[in-house]
Amino acid sequence: MGNRNLRFAVVMGLHTLISVGTFLLGKAAVDAIPTLALGLLRFLIAGAGFLVLARIRGLALWPVAKAEWRTYLLAGFLGVAVNQLAFLGGLAYTLPSHAALLYALTPTVVLLLAWVRGQERPGPRKLMGLALAFSGVLVLFSGKAGGTLPPRWILGDLLVLVAVVAWAGYTVMSRPLVQKHGAQRATTLSILFGLALFIPMGLVGLPKLAMATVPPLAWIGLVYLGLMTSVVSYLLWFHALAMKEPSRVAIATNGQPVATAVLAWLFYGQPITPAFAVGAVLVLGGVLLTQL
Repeated sequence: MGNRNLRFAVVMGLHTLISVGTFLLGKAAVDAIPTLALGLLRFLIAGAGFLVLARIRGLALWPVAKAEWRTYLLAGFLGVAVNQLAFLGGLAYTLPSHAALLYALTPTVVLLLAWVRGQERPGPRKLMGLALAFSGVLVLFSGKAGGTLPPRWILGDLLVLVAVVAWAGYTVMSRPLVQKHGAQRATTLSILFGLALFIPMGLVGLPKLAMATVPPLAWIGLVYLGLMTSVVSYLLWFHALAMKEPSRVAIATNGQPVATAVLAWLFYGQPITPAFAVGAVLVLGGVLLTQL
């Protein structure tokens, strides 16, 4: 049990570090590349990476895809199409620290979904945690703190919140797929089905991509999103799901908002507003309370 917990801690530590890079480098990419084109290019890179890994390991994909295409189509819809369209679109309007804090709500949204589906009946402590966490979101939405935030940050935050709900649904439905088919096969099929859904939207966005005007950091951000976030981070996430239940996996990422906020302040000069600080305390406190 000790080795298993240590392995889980290492996996989630690496996942958290990669996720911080996702919010920071992803911001550089979404600021320079149209959302639909960025999503398409990201998952073309990711899909190619997963196919190469599957070929190296000799994983049979077609039989599983043929037998369970409806399940994987829904996983791709939630985890790729909805999640990434909302995440990339939201990140273009808000700050990386806000996106990271909203993603910290994942375990509470997982709990809510389990409650709605009748899989769990939260007691008073968990209900208090839910109320505390979402009150933190209301504080985050409460004001501009002196006009230091981007003009359309509320729209960005709301889009990221949609992405979080999609990711929570994806997390809940993916655990049985991982346990049945393994982390790499389940992730590969989810990505490929999601890519198939995203291609028509991405083709609409490609004509708006002016490649000559995209700075080098944005291209680095695109490659990072495609390889580190969509391949390495997804595999780490699914590997963690094979070891722990979804809510425990999600809560292990709670260091992301603080690390992202500090690094965004250091490297980009992005503000840590009073609303963010209070909201972070409430959100993270509420999430911890729901998982005790």
